[in-house]
Order: sequence, then C-alpha cells, then structure tokens
Amino acid sequence: LEVTCITPKVLWILCVGAILAFGQAAAAADVAPNETANITTPVMENTLENSTSLVNTTPATVAVEGSAYTATAGNGDVIASGSNAASVIQAAVDFVPDGGVVEIQQGTYPIASTITAKKSITLRGIGMPVFKSATKDYLIECKGTLLASSAPAEDVPANSTMVRVNDASGLAAGDLILIFDTTQWNPDDDGWYQRMKTGELHRVQSVTENEIAFDDPLLHTYSLSKNANVQFIKPVSVTIEGITILGGSKSGDYSGISLRYTIDSTLRDCHIDSCGLRATHIMDCYETTIAHCTIENAEKKGYGYGVDVHSSSAYTRIIDSTIDRCRHCITHVAHPGSSIGVPRETFIERNYLRGSIAHTIDAHPCAESWYIYNNEITHLYGNKYLVNNGAKYCEVKGNTLHDGFGCRKRQDIRDITFIIENNTFIDVKQCADTTDRGTMRYFEFSNNTCTDCQNFMVKSTIADDVRIAGNTYSGSHGGEVILVKNADQGSIEENSIEGSLDGRISVQGCMDVLVKGNTGTGDQAGNATASNQPALQN
Repeated sequence: LEVTCITPKVLWILCVGAILAFGQAAAAADVAPNETANITTPVMENTLENSTSLVNTTPATVAVEGSAYTATAGNGDVIASGSNAASVIQAAVDFVPDGGVVEIQQGTYPIASTITAKKSITLRGIGMPVFKSATKDYLIECKGTLLASSAPAEDVPANSTMVRVNDASGLAAGDLILIFDTTQWNPDDDGWYQRMKTGELHRVQSVTENEIAFDDPLLHTYSLSKNANVQFIKPVSVTIEGITILGGSKSGDYSGISLRYTIDSTLRDCHIDSCGLRATHIMDCYETTIAHCTIENAEKKGYGYGVDVHSSSAYTRIIDSTIDRCRHCITHVAHPGSSIGVPRETFIERNYLRGSIAHTIDAHPCAESWYIYNNEITHLYGNKYLVNNGAKYCEVKGNTLHDGFGCRKRQDIRDITFIIENNTFIDVKQCADTTDRGTMRYFEFSNNTCTDCQNFMVKSTIADDVRIAGNTYSGSHGGEVILVKNADQGSIEENSIEGSLDGRISVQGCMDVLVKGNTGTGDQAGNATASNQPALQN
C-alpha cells in the first residue's frame, strides 16, 4: 500500500486554491448587494504575504461634492456618506486601524460635532481642506487612555529613573507614567496656582515585574507620606497636517485642536483661525511638535491661547510657525481642579509671534522650564510684555524683540534661573525686569543689543547671583539704566550705555558684585552708586 504524505506547505496551497475557487464561483452567482460576497478582494500574487486587508495599508479618503460627503476605504468601498460632514469624517476615523491614515480632500467641511480619535492616526489634508466650525467644542480631539494607577512601593527620590510600584499590570514599554504627590509645586503663590500639586510625565523604557524604568531623571522627590501615586497611560501618536481650522469668532468660545495623552505627535502645515478660546490645546502630552503652522485670531477675554501647553506636558516644540493676534501666542497653563503636574521642556524656536490684549508669550507661575530661541517677538499694541516668565528655568536667546515691554519674571516662584542672551531689543519700553516677588537663584543678561529703549535696560532686585555683561544700550531714559539690588554675588561689566541722560548703574544692598569696564556717553555713564558693595571698580 502506497501512502502519500501531504506537507503543511502543500496543504496550505490546496486550501488557498479551494478558497479562490469558491470565491470565483460566488462572484459569478447572482448575489444580493448586502451580502458579504459583494466585497471584492484584489487578486494578489502572494496570498500569504498580502493577507492583510488593503484598507490597512491604504488611506481612507473623505471627499465633498456639493453638500454631499463620502468616506471611501482603500479598496474603494464606501464607508459612509451623507450631508453631515463631521459624521462622515468620524466614520472614516473609526474605520481605519490603529496607525491608519485618513485623507481629507480639498473642500469645505462644516463640523457640527467634535471629531474624536482614540487611536494612533494621521489626518492629512489634500489641497488644504477647510474644517469650518459649527460647534463651540473642539473640532478635532485626539486622546489616549488612562489605564490605571498604583502607589509606589517606597519613596521615589529626585534624579531617579526607576520606580517600583505595587502593581504594574497593563503597562508596557512606550507607554507613559505620570508620577505625582500632594506637595505644593508653588507654595509661595498667594492665589490660583498655590493649589497646584507636583507631578511629571515620563516615557516608559521597560517594565520588569513591578519595576518601571523611564527615560529621564525625576525633577522632584515623591513621598508616600504625601500620597505619592503613579498613573499609567496608554498614549496615542497623532499627526494632523495640511488642514485649515476655521472657528466662529476670534473672541468667542471656539476651540480648534485638542491633544491629550499623546506621544510623538505632530501638527504641521495647518492654518487655525478665529478659535477665540484655544486654537491648540496640548494636555499631558509627551514629545509634541507644532511646525510650519499659521495660528491667528484667538482673543477671548481671559483665554485667547494660540498654543496652550497644559498640565504635565513635556518636550513640546513650537517651531517655524506664525502665531499672530492672539491674546497669548504661547502659554503654559495648569488647572488646580482638573490637572496634575506642570509643563516642562517647552522649546519655542524660529517663529513669528505677535500678541494682542495681553503678553505675547506667557508662562503662568506653574511651569518648570522653557527655551525661547531665534524668534521674532512683538506686540500689536506695544503695551504688554513680550516674554512674561513664570517658569523656574527660562532661556531667551537669539531673538528679536520689538514694540512691547521686553522680558519679565512673573509672580512668586522660588529659585528661578533666568538667562537672556544674544537678543536684539528694538523700541521697547524696557528690556528686562526681575523685580517682582519670589526668589531667583541666577539671573543673566548678556550680549544683548538694546536700541531706542524708552526706559531702563535691566532691573534685578531678587537674584542671588547676577551677571550683566557685554550689552549695548541706546535710549533716552533719565534714571538707572542698570539697577541691581540685594545680590550676594555677580558682575556688571563691559556694558556700553549710549544716549541716556545720565547713564547710571546703581548697585544697592549687594554683597560682592563686581562693576568694571562699563562705558557710555551720559553724564554718569560707566559709574555706579553702591551700598554694602566692597568690590566696586571701573
């Protein structure tokens, strides 16, 4: 008796052949339109390698013709159609898999309800389609998932890159953790922000049993005695590109795009106009980039944010964009009643920023750090600060600032570091004012050019360590051009003061501040008045 053995590979070929034969027979039959057999699957040379449905590899498409909107899958099937643009777009968003793409064709799409994505997705405009607001909610909202939380097994000290929790179930590498406790982040504030609790967001590198390793060191210590906890977040990655968002009013309750619990996300080549409340809202997000966008006309009283970096968001980059006629072009915000932690590591680079009504760039006194590099920063009316800093660490470098009040330290914050370097100030009321409340660890104002300044160049009254050096000033101010009070150490040197009526440098109540090499044309240029100042020379 001869027995023929069928290998798994041969068996697989026979099965595929039978399936194809059955499919061809069904296609030849008279099948009702609503039956499954009506869906056509393309013939593929290698059925095994191409077994994933075409809709997983090809973008879904949304198009408009007249007042009719149609969403089409990658294989040509209609996902949804009708006269409600938001519903059709939502159907396409829901249809594509995690990591999928929805392309919106050129045209105008009235959006009467928020388009929501709770998966990783790309929304791509083709020919710059317009989403026109017919709702006061966000037009687009993308959000990951808050999975669970667990208390740490012990106190977690600052500079740690690992936390051990009681139960890390469900958490994986690439997720996010938000670690926090009830410590007041800014206990010196006497108002709204006093209630902010300390917390920070980190990317998970690995999970071994209940031990979580994350990307960069903690800024703070988190204590069980202060109810320390760790939230687990399953983030989504989002790209939104080439879309115009048109709100209903520059002063009304209209909002544009909201991201929460996202990671490695990008908003680029978009135009957002007349979203009076918030054009963009970045909340509890990690590694977000806004690039090559135009954002304008957000002026609602008390809000009016072009870019709102909110809560524990970290590594937000706003680059190569125009943000114009917003109450605040860029702001750091946190809400004591609805958010945990404060923003950190925000980078603002190579933008044109023109504020209106209030300060152009404004970090509320609930921010860890931001870096403002190589921007043009101005103000529509010239009567507010161009940089209003409420962050513990701030660098302002390489910018051109004009028509406003220059830079200021905002409200009560402890141990600030504030560095203003290599900027050009033109026709500003004053360049740098750090005379508000709080404490400052280090203040530097160096190598700046201040032209046609209407008032003083620098006032510092709360910094422990001061460096004011290499600056050039021209203006018509009759008082102190440089005033330093109460510093423990530092230097004021090699500054050139031109055109001031008296060009004074005033050092008061300091311990060891060196004054030397300053020059100018005023009556007292380069000189200093001092009290408690043992190291004074010129």
